[in-house]
Amino acid sequence: MAKEALQRAIKGLAVHDVYLKHSEFFTKDGWDPKRPGETSLVYQFMTGVEKSEVFGISEEVEANVKNFFAVYIKVGCRLIAGESDSEPDAIFAQIEATFVAEYMLSPDFAETDEEALTAFAVENASFHVWPYWREYLMSTCTRLNLPKVALPVRQFTSRE
Repeated sequence: MAKEALQRAIKGLAVHDVYLKHSEFFTKDGWDPKRPGETSLVYQFMTGVEKSEVFGISEEVEANVKNFFAVYIKVGCRLIAGESDSEPDAIFAQIEATFVAEYMLSPDFAETDEEALTAFAVENASFHVWPYWREYLMSTCTRLNLPKVALPVRQFTSRE
């Protein structure tokens, strides 16, 4: 049933826009990325759907409404000491962002098909955001003088 719902969404949605909605980053006070010291640092990553919504925009010229589906994807990366992520002092740098993937709904797509929209948000939206996150992470690491992170071109997730 979930595969059928996903296929309905794929047929009824078209990528309209992807953009950065929110971003926060920092490096630890007193720590200089140029002189990291003896501490062994590792990266941790996160990605997930924060929320989604359907909205309409009316076009005055045609007097009709175009419906859109927006998926908010929160992504993040942090540089920590070893595998210790339980203490705030273990975090040496952190970059987080929320991207919005916006899709135009075809006129024949039922905007109330929550099953299809949810399946699409969970299964597909992160693939559309991934190249933007990849570039943003690399350029922000460069600006913060952090070790560069080259994420894979394609995001692979494990299926349970």
